[in-house]
Amino acid sequence: MGIMQDSPIGKKTLGQLAVLTVLGSLLGGCGTPPGSASPQWPWVFSPPSSAPPGQTAPPPTAGVPPRGNTVPPATTTPRQPNNNYAQGLRGDYASYPALRQFIGKMNSQHGFDVAFLEQTFSGVQRDSEALTKVGAPAEGQGWRAYRPIFLTEERIRGGVDFWNRNQALLDAATRQYGVDPEYLVAIIGVETQYGKNTGAHNVLSALTTLGFDYPRRASFYQKELEQFLLLSREERVRPQIFKGSYAGAMGLGQFISSSYRSYAIDGNRDGKRDMWNPQDAIPSVANYFAKNGWKRGGGVAVPAYVSGGGYASIAETTAKKPSRTLGQLLASGVRPQGALNSSKVSLIKLEGSTDEYWVGGENFYVITRYNPNVKYAMAVHQLAQAIRQRKFGL
Repeated sequence: MGIMQDSPIGKKTLGQLAVLTVLGSLLGGCGTPPGSASPQWPWVFSPPSSAPPGQTAPPPTAGVPPRGNTVPPATTTPRQPNNNYAQGLRGDYASYPALRQFIGKMNSQHGFDVAFLEQTFSGVQRDSEALTKVGAPAEGQGWRAYRPIFLTEERIRGGVDFWNRNQALLDAATRQYGVDPEYLVAIIGVETQYGKNTGAHNVLSALTTLGFDYPRRASFYQKELEQFLLLSREERVRPQIFKGSYAGAMGLGQFISSSYRSYAIDGNRDGKRDMWNPQDAIPSVANYFAKNGWKRGGGVAVPAYVSGGGYASIAETTAKKPSRTLGQLLASGVRPQGALNSSKVSLIKLEGSTDEYWVGGENFYVITRYNPNVKYAMAVHQLAQAIRQRKFGL
């Protein structure tokens, strides 16, 4: 869904056509089959605007409220079963009491129709691949093995190309949110290789699987499933059509559902927050960074030499908010190999066959709010710097 024409009108028209084409393909089969009594569009509250007698009003395009209408207000009033839906829970999760309790919660706390949820979850298939992947994330590797996944010629060259194609969007996001553009590009590069891989997992199935078949983090994924259903209702999109990562992350920036609801921006003001469109994804990532305290022009991280015995007790291998000064690090035998504009800093230890030490600033910590892993944040930082150097020939 890139910009194909120089004309503003051409850009808008082609962008809208691309969105409608993609959403149309995702919604294939969601119309009213011949002979059926009612449309299959699973409205949570009320159907679209009324149609002439004898006709059924078609559903609006996914995620786009009908022009001139507003999304129905949220309610916490429990809804009685709707006769349009088959009664009862079936499928892979029919025997799960925890899912039945979850459905009751969504009904009592958020006003979702019980029969709608039963029908929705009856179609969910267990995502075995998600269960396999969640137990072996890339962040489990040592730094020396992890870094080459993201610091590649393809990602650096692709980052420059993405920056050039979306220069105006990145400039606007930088002005509005105060986030350095190379880090916006790098996040999207690390997460989805600039949109080439936004994920092929059904988000509803992945979150249901991890929420009820992965006890270690069941609470987290059930909360994300709750947020996902609320997001689907707000965006007026059938929950079954979303595609994303094995963990339920979506779009160019791979927002999980709670982040999507909290930080996603309707950048092109077309009535939806489409994280697959750079016009929305770029300001959304910028908003995420800004809300978590990013300081434009602030330092992120510089390599460090360490000596003596004082540094070992202060080295961090997990994401923690910086709490020391550069002077305190110097007193512990840490020598930054470059200037770092940050009032508070941390000593970061990247573990591997040979440990690597860096001094990380407050902006480094902001990157870990996106993904709470110091290796992830360092990969984003190094990719951002490589892209910037390549773009400007530094």
